[in-house]
Amino acid sequence: MITIRYVVLILLCSITHTTVSQDEITYKSVTKKFQQNYNAQDVDAIYDMYTTELQEATTKKGVSLFINGCYKEFGNLKSITFIEIAENIYSYSAEFDKTVLIMDLQLSTDSKISTIQFQEP
Repeated sequence: MITIRYVVLILLCSITHTTVSQDEITYKSVTKKFQQNYNAQDVDAIYDMYTTELQEATTKKGVSLFINGCYKEFGNLKSITFIEIAENIYSYSAEFDKTVLIMDLQLSTDSKISTIQFQEP
């Protein structure tokens, strides 16, 4: 016989799974868009992907210098592969023409980039 406790547990698991799936879809969409904009060197589009707070913390010129510098040093962004989620930050392996870096990404509730960072593995 199924008890209320098991019904609640099943409902909770199903709600959690749906939320995680929606987050995964959103992050996948944003990383794909970032990759396309990066490879096109579309600084305006990348800047527009940032939250207002991140835009205020960085200037468009700063973003331009960063994107153009990375492109010259690393080349095209060939692929972005999910690694893990830790403390609400999604980590990816970012494969460029000339190197592989770890990309840490966090999105706001409205799917804007609130944190993005590249580092060596």
